[in-house]
Amino acid sequence: MAIPSSPKLDGFDVLQTNFKHVGDHPIRADILVPQKPHTGKRPVILRFHGGGLVFGDSLFMNFWPHWASDLALAHNAIIISPNYRLMPEGTSAQIYEDIEDFWSWLHSPSLVELLAAHSTPTEVDLDRILTAGESAGGLLSVYLALSHPTDIRAATVAYPSVDLGPDEFGHPRASPCFGNHIPESVIQAEESAAKIGTAESSITDESRLVYMLAIVEHGTLHGVYERGAEGVPQKVLYPMVKLEEPGLDIPVGGIAVIHGRQDSVVPIGGVERFVERAREVTRGKAGNEGVVLTVRDGEHGFDADVRYSEEWLSDTFKFAVDAWVK
Repeated sequence: MAIPSSPKLDGFDVLQTNFKHVGDHPIRADILVPQKPHTGKRPVILRFHGGGLVFGDSLFMNFWPHWASDLALAHNAIIISPNYRLMPEGTSAQIYEDIEDFWSWLHSPSLVELLAAHSTPTEVDLDRILTAGESAGGLLSVYLALSHPTDIRAATVAYPSVDLGPDEFGHPRASPCFGNHIPESVIQAEESAAKIGTAESSITDESRLVYMLAIVEHGTLHGVYERGAEGVPQKVLYPMVKLEEPGLDIPVGGIAVIHGRQDSVVPIGGVERFVERAREVTRGKAGNEGVVLTVRDGEHGFDADVRYSEEWLSDTFKFAVDAWVK
């Protein structure tokens, strides 16, 4: 994808590279390096894009939260935002495989060499990692934070789909997403056209966005998510299951969540249950104080143009950010 022109990218040099290949299909990571000079290693934000795991691209700017750019510039941090295989061509199992491969690439010489060769050579501080993500990207942010809690300082997530189970995503909705009904025939048409078994990691066609909203409205997203995931531990697929793992740890900066009260895509109930349970199982442990949820009036995606200077947002993320840049 060509680098878009967006005020959300102002102040950054954008580097693009492929962190893995699936056959001859490259999967891209976008690296935003602040143009402001910096001495020493830069902290890093790992940002995962949303799109229901079936749509989107790292640089699809409609989903990119402006506050993430503000936060990075305020701390001279590098943002690294990867793509990953999308369903239904791929499977959820392959998505988590991509996320782990991205994590390995992050710690490989490839990234070091790429940043050293930049017009203004720079280094990334992998001891100061913050994860971020919206919607399905929030799910991936939480997954990585719970999988590598001692290597990640904190997680910041927006309306994360932390419960893609049958209760919330396996039954038709009483009300459609954003109040716009989409015929069920859209699902069959899109899935018939999809080349199941191939690798697709960047789809921004409007028809695929409509498909995403359709599978949420008609309750088939759960089935798509489970397809091909046989043998994958439930604790990988479902953060609520991961929370029950004996000896669970979380990042020292916790998990900070924001959510829109009127969200019609990701029901707030599942997020509230996740946050409540995370607080319970981490009581007395590092990071517990940073497990927070702030609910604001707004629909799904309400934070896309929110600036980090807004007091409610910076207050919500303060514990996480302090732990990150410490």
